[in-house]
This record gives sequence, structure tokens and C-alpha cells, in this order.
Amino acid sequence: MAKMRQLPITDLARVSVLERSLRRPALEQVKEGGGRGSYRPTRKTLGDIVNRQPGVFSLPRPSWVVISSEVKKLSKNEVEEKMNLRSARAIFDYCEVEGVEARELEAFPLSFSIGLKLTCWSPALFVYPDRIAIPFFDMRRTYALTPDAARFMMSVMHIALRESNPDYENVELEILRLTNTDARTVHSIQKIPGSLYSYEQLEEMVWETQSLWVDIQTERQDRRRRSGDKWGEGDLFA
Repeated sequence: MAKMRQLPITDLARVSVLERSLRRPALEQVKEGGGRGSYRPTRKTLGDIVNRQPGVFSLPRPSWVVISSEVKKLSKNEVEEKMNLRSARAIFDYCEVEGVEARELEAFPLSFSIGLKLTCWSPALFVYPDRIAIPFFDMRRTYALTPDAARFMMSVMHIALRESNPDYENVELEILRLTNTDARTVHSIQKIPGSLYSYEQLEEMVWETQSLWVDIQTERQDRRRRSGDKWGEGDLFA
């Protein structure tokens, strides 16, 4: 059997909070989706973009020239390069304007009984002039986090970070949303509607969504086998 595609954390959050009847159609859309690029180059260079420091002593911040060069190297095509340069620059500028000092963040993923481990935060502690926060960067232009999906993310972060580590008990959690504009301006979301989900609620939603995701991908592989695709390449419209 071919290796199953992992459900991106943003899609897991978006779909898990939907009504049960809406989850399968949403996952079918995720399966058929996928553009010409991802934000992996930006995420891989986040440490340099935010100038994450390993200790108490600050090192010189990498220049934008150095960062942009690395983003270009990691990009697979021109479309991906363009979208990542814009998002990386927006985050770079945000940290400068807001006076962010990024520190190393020590944390473990939140584990569920189905074997899934979730990490939905950026590996950096943001020290602002007047507060300390742990961010998650929502970089998508479309199919980004809904308010309930942001609540899902915040809930995972709260349990994995605040409840598991007393040092982070009073640290703020925030979603840093890149706006759907050419400038990709960063907008901080610190408050969400409603109370946080409990671990039990999260586990139920994650289990049901992941089970549907496995079923959808298994069905796709079955269609490929029935079509005579012995080499795993599949039908163009599978």
C-alpha cells in the first residue's frame, strides 16, 4: 500500500470543528486540492526570519538578503518562491516593528490515543516589549483558520504548553494571521470566541476526522488498483 498523505494541521483544525455531516466533503476537497506551492520554505527558515536566539545572549539578526536567498533555494518553482518571499518578508517586518525578541521554545507535542501527535505552534517564544507569547503562523490566503479552528489550535497549545509546563502558565497564545493582501500584513489574534476545548473533546474530533481521512485515501488507492494501476501512479483523475 502506498504511503498515506498526512493531513496538514491547518486542515485538521478546520475540518475537525465542522458538523459531522460536513467533514467528509471538506476532506474530499482537501484531497483534491493542492496548489503549485506550499509555505514550507518559510517555515523552514522561521528561526532566521524571527531571529530566534538559543540563549540569553543576542546574536546579530540575519539580513533580509541572507534570508531571501535561503527562501529562494528552498522553493520548488517561481510561484512558490514568490508566495514565500512575501510571507517571509511580512513576518520579518512584523518582528522588527513590534520589537520581538524570539527565544528557543522547549515543548513536546500533544499526543492522542490514536497515535497522532500535534504540534501547532512555532518553535519560538516571542518576547514583546510588554508581553510574552507563543505564536502559530497562519500563512494561507485561502482555507485559513476559521474562528472555531483557531479555538482548536489555541486549545491544543493550552494543553500541550500551559498545562504541561508551569513556566508557560501565564504566557499568552496567539495566532499570527497573514492577511490576504499583496503585503501579507501580520495580524495578531489573541482572543477567540467561546471557551477552549477539553482534551476529551479534541480527541473525539481528531479521531473522527483522522478516521475519515484514512477512509478517503484508502478508497482512492482501491480505485487505482481496480483501474489496473499496478505501479502506484494511478489514473489522472483518481
